Amino acid sequence: MDPLKHASVPLLAFLAISKSPSLASVAVLVFGAIFPDFDVFFEEHRGYFHSLLFIIPIFMLSFYIQNHYLWLFVFGLGMHFFLDFFSGVIPFLYPVRKKGFGIKVSGIVIFESSPKINVKYEILVGYPSRSRGSYVGVSNESLTIALATLIILLIRLNLLSE
Repeated sequence: MDPLKHASVPLLAFLAISKSPSLASVAVLVFGAIFPDFDVFFEEHRGYFHSLLFIIPIFMLSFYIQNHYLWLFVFGLGMHFFLDFFSGVIPFLYPVRKKGFGIKVSGIVIFESSPKINVKYEILVGYPSRSRGSYVGVSNESLTIALATLIILLIRLNLLSE
């Protein structure tokens, strides 16, 4: 998943539940949401910063310190992992175990005749990629989501006047 989607989806969630978002809060959240992909500059993409061995200590520290900005950073990290889990594999115990898992949802069907939902999925198993190519560039879909997020952000920060 590209950085625009990683930044936009958690930001939309935050803007939906925040009573009064600030620019500092938004910056920390977005930084947390894209931070795991800085591992693209190391050995493997979806490596060190995509591991529970990385996020759990930060998560525990956020409860100990109880800092609003650290919570937002951790929320961004968590959303990044959640999104990557549905767009590839996450090596949960990297570097101890490099094998990762993910889920590919191929279809969701809601039946009208009965309250039943059928989800077609596939469990993915794989390893981190040494390639940086999948992280370069953005899609039209990402640009659309990012622009919608930007408009909502400007409205919520009261930067767009009527």
